[in-house]
Amino acid sequence: MIRTVGRRPLRYRAGASAALDRPAHVRAASAIAWIGDRLVVVQDDSAFLAVVDPATGLCDDVPLPPCPRGRRVFDAGLGNKADKPDLESVFADGDLMIALGSGGPIAARQVIVTWRPGDAPRIVAAPRFFDAIAAAALPAGTSLNLEGAVAVGAEVVLANRGGDRAGDAVSPDALIRLELAALRAFLADPEGAPVPAFTVTRCDLGDLDGAPLHFTDLAPGPGGVWFAAAAEATASYFDDGLVTGSVLGPLDTRRGARLDGREKVEGLAVDRRGPDRFLAVTDPDDPDRPGELLELSAARA
Repeated sequence: MIRTVGRRPLRYRAGASAALDRPAHVRAASAIAWIGDRLVVVQDDSAFLAVVDPATGLCDDVPLPPCPRGRRVFDAGLGNKADKPDLESVFADGDLMIALGSGGPIAARQVIVTWRPGDAPRIVAAPRFFDAIAAAALPAGTSLNLEGAVAVGAEVVLANRGGDRAGDAVSPDALIRLELAALRAFLADPEGAPVPAFTVTRCDLGDLDGAPLHFTDLAPGPGGVWFAAAAEATASYFDDGLVTGSVLGPLDTRRGARLDGREKVEGLAVDRRGPDRFLAVTDPDDPDRPGELLELSAARA
């Protein structure tokens, strides 16, 4: 069992801003990573990076450029859910943040965002990259849903969250491995550089309370890469469903320990303040509720 030993709501230090279309809180934390000494959260339905103080949960915002129709928040009630970049994964390349959209068939989600502290974020349209992965990894008609990313030495590992259905076809959970140098070259020239070569490994993560587990993040951890996965009652890359719980564990085993709650863990990072400790972020699937920063202990009781 993974124990929750602390939790804090993720709220912007400066509060809400109508001028920036910024809510008072992080609406849907979807991934987290250390970029140097900064803890950065990306969101799937709000066009802001959040730089988090892990001691308080207070966040400084880094706005992304406004998306179509000038908005920086997106949901079904606003009628603009298809406009969102849908950032679902993030990792560090030295002091550079690289965040990826989920990559499905909606053009707004086929983007990669880079940011170096002190600079403005850059949004890179990358449909060739995402389409190549989808063609190699997925059955026809199902949608890509990249939810995890981690750099391991000279390699980048991406995780597709499976479970999207199209007739009898179901997308798999899968790991996509590519060279970091090739990704750098592609980001420098996204229209002219070749799409990085990659390999695909399909995975079975088991189930939780009868619901299949699907990847939600990858992160460095004790002994290597760790994964987070959640069990959610949905058959679509686009729609949310009832969450029955989450697990964390070493990626090489593909088996995780259950979190002591029913939260949907969307992002995972090591907690630098102690051994066998992690930080995680949650998505409440409710725009009026802040995502939370969880302090987790993987140590045996």
